[in-house]
Amino acid sequence: MIWVVICVVIAAVLNAVMDILENENFHSSRFMKCNPKFWYKRESWKWAKKIGGWKFDGWHVAKSLMVMVLLWAAAEDWIQWVIMGIAWNLTFNVTYKLLKK
Repeated sequence: MIWVVICVVIAAVLNAVMDILENENFHSSRFMKCNPKFWYKRESWKWAKKIGGWKFDGWHVAKSLMVMVLLWAAAEDWIQWVIMGIAWNLTFNVTYKLLKK
């Protein structure tokens, strides 16, 4: 049980990081001295490198880690964690493409 609580706390921290990186709060945060081309979502989308379609910037790293930690909290072993990760990514990508049209 303690592992689940730790995972939820880490996920909440990562979600707070995402919110700071996404909006104008970035300029008054601890990230303000960091390179906005990587950390500030409103700027980083122009510069982010893609790795297999996945954008490599601060916001996407924080989001991916948040999802991984939440799935790890729900998984009973690493195989289940991998299966849930695949299911998450497939569902996200299909839904994103359907909603984008």
